[in-house]
Amino acid sequence: MSRPKVAIIYLCHNDLRYVPEVVESWHDQTYQKDRLATLMIPNGATDGVQDLIKSDILPRSKKDLPEMVMIDDGVNHGFAGGNNLGIKWAIDHGFDYVFLNNGDLKLDPKAIEKLVEVMESDSGIGSAQSFVRFWKEPEMVNVTGGVMHVAGFGYARDNGSNISDVKRKNGEEIMYASGAAVMYRLSALKKVGFLEEGFFMYHEDLELGLRLRFAGYKNVLCTESHAFHDYSFGRNPKKFQWMETYRYIVLFSYAKFRSLLLLVPMLKFVECGMWAMSLKGGWLGSKLKANIELCKPSTLGLLWKMRQRAQSLRTIDDKDWMKMLSPKIEAQEVESEITTIGNSIISWMWKIILPLIRW
Repeated sequence: MSRPKVAIIYLCHNDLRYVPEVVESWHDQTYQKDRLATLMIPNGATDGVQDLIKSDILPRSKKDLPEMVMIDDGVNHGFAGGNNLGIKWAIDHGFDYVFLNNGDLKLDPKAIEKLVEVMESDSGIGSAQSFVRFWKEPEMVNVTGGVMHVAGFGYARDNGSNISDVKRKNGEEIMYASGAAVMYRLSALKKVGFLEEGFFMYHEDLELGLRLRFAGYKNVLCTESHAFHDYSFGRNPKKFQWMETYRYIVLFSYAKFRSLLLLVPMLKFVECGMWAMSLKGGWLGSKLKANIELCKPSTLGLLWKMRQRAQSLRTIDDKDWMKMLSPKIEAQEVESEITTIGNSIISWMWKIILPLIRW
């Protein structure tokens, strides 16, 4: 019996410095090489990575490396659009799974093999995430699953923790899988759709994970699959703008109107806190732009489209998926006295609100 076919999608936009080590991590994979393909997508890169791929990597295709393919039209399609090029290729070529490999992420030799084992153990699993550690500090954890905050934020669970202090079970359910190192079941993506291209960057993985959950699939963590990520939070004001805009779109797309009404007082409190944080953090302009973006007809159209899709896929009540939301932001670089106070107040408010959501 042949093993499932897996396509690794490597979005390498200006990631030339990482490519040699990442490529060798594919070479070292224990998974059957003739059931693997790696799709290298420069996504409009300007650092010359295309030349390296052509000269040093493609010639090794089906030799000491799996099948290597470069997909490049010279355009930056964003995270969602770039990965979707690879997903479409994988479906057209009869693959069973895709693995999203961040540009700055390398794999442990058994990473793909262990992910496939978890996926094959239960056809109801839509996505499985590797146990992601820091590239330069492998004893430290980067993410063991995505957490969704009650205000719509998505963030990395266990970020910055020592690996010896993190006790997670193989195959345990998570809210959503981080797009840095996630395997998706292609039959599930055919049903629910691909990454949302209305999002240019950030929260695409959160939205797709929630969409899979609405359709009845599970998102899980594979503790036996390890990956190493050269992650840094960064202080790009544009990042805050995208995250602020998209968190609202996700929450408003998936929650029932009755639930949103109950959330209004808490969301207003969070909004005040975000304005305070933006002022203190120097990204007040980004916060303003995010709110303006929310009011644009194009954004409202995207929200309406996503809401219709989410509700058409719904197999779960709000009371079931919302109990997995977190009222706290933890283990993140944005923590401050504002978040500490906010966590306490929001947790108190959430204890009152959650039992009222009975639908």
